[in-house]
Amino acid sequence: MSDTRSGPKTGFFGPMKGLESARHTVERLSGGRLRASIEHDTMKGVSPEMLRWWFENIDTWTRYNGSDFTGPPVPVYRYWHPFDHIAVRWRRRVYVRGRLGPGSVIEIHEDLGGKHPVRAKARVSRFDDEAFNFDLLLGGLFRVGSLDHLYAEVEGGCSFYTEARIGLRVPIIGRFLNWIIRRQFTEELLQAWIVHNIEESGETEKFVPALFEEAQRP
Repeated sequence: MSDTRSGPKTGFFGPMKGLESARHTVERLSGGRLRASIEHDTMKGVSPEMLRWWFENIDTWTRYNGSDFTGPPVPVYRYWHPFDHIAVRWRRRVYVRGRLGPGSVIEIHEDLGGKHPVRAKARVSRFDDEAFNFDLLLGGLFRVGSLDHLYAEVEGGCSFYTEARIGLRVPIIGRFLNWIIRRQFTEELLQAWIVHNIEESGETEKFVPALFEEAQRP
């Protein structure tokens, strides 16, 4: 596993995908808001059912070593991005018909590109076989944006679209509030997040199907 920082990284399962593998944009919106979007390459061999299961179990451990399950215990979150990811956990679990659903809170610790520390909590707004969306929280309390993941079955695998929105649509004081919010959620941070998100999403097809299959065994 290597990280050159100037070229494609090599993760646990080989070269990681780069910016050229996806369509991505950062836009400035009215009122001082920002939007970043990514249309990812097809996740080969992955299904929406697998993705939902993956997000539900993103804070677990595995012995998967790339070929079988006889390796040392590893946090699955590290497999998704071995360089930037530190830890993740579900701080609050809200179940809807036996599955994690809206109202659940996840806490994320990561360093984007080794330059942008992220210590954040997010509250799930939608979670099903088509979307995993949540509100970004400032100080773990106040909504300052959103992050949406949309997925669907396509030929050969699963499509995956990600969109981050930073800022609020608030009359009169909205621009001032968004100026404060963007002091933490900067445009530079969003650009680093795009690189990070493309890299981690590209790793999904390399190990999530194996973990999902193993989890279905009686």
